Amino acid sequence: MEHQISLTIDAKGKKCPMPVLLTSKGIKQIAAGEIMLVEATDGGSKSDIPAWAKDTGHELLETRAEDGVYRYYIRKA
Repeated sequence: MEHQISLTIDAKGKKCPMPVLLTSKGIKQIAAGEIMLVEATDGGSKSDIPAWAKDTGHELLETRAEDGVYRYYIRKA
């Protein structure tokens, strides 16, 4: 599925909790309904990013993992 990305957050190489902190900071930069892509390499992001999205009410549209990079597509509520 292709998404219209408004903002990409590069959290590759960052250890927990930085991917979630960068995600939280990034979501403030886009408008409601827009989509943000978060790229992370920390394995903890596999549980942290979905939990953050659920707790904050934003929609996690899709998660992909390729070559050690986790990609999260999040629609701002």
